[in-house]
Amino acid sequence: MKRPSFSPLIAAIVLFCFILFIPNQYLLPMITDKKVEEEAVDLDFEIFQGEIIQKKMLESPKYLPIYGSSELSRLDTFHPSNYFKVNPIGVTPFLVGRGGMQSFVHFLNFADQKNELKHKKLLFILSPQWFYRQGATQESFSANFSTLQAYKFALEPKVSEKLQIEGAKRLLTFDVVKNDAMLATLLKAKIHKDKKTQMKAAMIKPVAILFVKVLEKRDLLHAILDVPLTTLHPQPALVKNKTWDELERNAAEMAKAKSTNNRFYIDNFYYNKRIKPKIEQLRGFRKNSSLLVSPEYQDFQMVLDVLKEAKAKPLFVSVPVNGYWYDYMGLSKKDREGYYKKIKQQIEKEGFPVLDLSSHEYDPYFLKDTIHLGYKGWLPIDKAIIEFVHKY
Repeated sequence: MKRPSFSPLIAAIVLFCFILFIPNQYLLPMITDKKVEEEAVDLDFEIFQGEIIQKKMLESPKYLPIYGSSELSRLDTFHPSNYFKVNPIGVTPFLVGRGGMQSFVHFLNFADQKNELKHKKLLFILSPQWFYRQGATQESFSANFSTLQAYKFALEPKVSEKLQIEGAKRLLTFDVVKNDAMLATLLKAKIHKDKKTQMKAAMIKPVAILFVKVLEKRDLLHAILDVPLTTLHPQPALVKNKTWDELERNAAEMAKAKSTNNRFYIDNFYYNKRIKPKIEQLRGFRKNSSLLVSPEYQDFQMVLDVLKEAKAKPLFVSVPVNGYWYDYMGLSKKDREGYYKKIKQQIEKEGFPVLDLSSHEYDPYFLKDTIHLGYKGWLPIDKAIIEFVHKY
């Protein structure tokens, strides 16, 4: 009987150890400027959860980071990434966000990147649907949670003690964190200063540090090996050297041709797929909902606080909902207006500028569907970016 060979296993272990312990500085040169540029519109989930590419992006004056959620993936002709590809202004939008990424996910990212954010201009797009009563759900947070950023927050905090305690408490409300015994222990040690809790954290800290090294290496290897798949498709004929009036007409004409089968000015494809099959069930669906009381406000306050500590230069964008559709769903205009006012006051209280687009609720084709910017909706943001880049 032939004896089993352990050579492949031993070789794999040796290779793993070699990759793990080779100093990162020997691999970092493989993250070229071209690689960072390719990631600017790729909306790569792994990049959002990591830090290598984002650090290089933030260190370069070439990029204007735009943080948000699912609206960033609506890469239509007037989206900033396409618009400034045709009408360059010296900076390239770098998109950081996907569906389910709400304030607290961005807070963890900002806390990890605090040093690189100093004096950095950025856009932060707020979505009203973040602010329902439940705030970030267990599912949405888990799907966008960064283990690396959470461990770095626990082991190598860059924010004030106040934000460390607030962040730790909030992290411990999520199952994905509570189920990680090592991370939960480290976070509890930030909150509870008793000898027993501190001793537990001290005992597991060496293991946690080694785990972080593995996560950092994984992030680095992904950044090196990732092949971006997203390709921009700008249409110069519609946006090149056009006045804002011409751009708005072009956007409206494009949207009108694609939004012909409903009275809500919603894109046909979205309406047919997401709304039409259950249109009657959605009538009055949100009549008992509210945007005025939500844990999201405190999560967003942590975003404001960390950006203030970092001395970053953000421009916040307050996006409206589709007024026609939300009237149909029953979320009152009074409640919506209360949200727009409340979030604007919260931002301005911290001394940050806000582009308030709430007056466009009933502006046809301002949104592509019920909540996502599209067509005309990107134009005031494009315009604000030009002013923001050159004047602030």
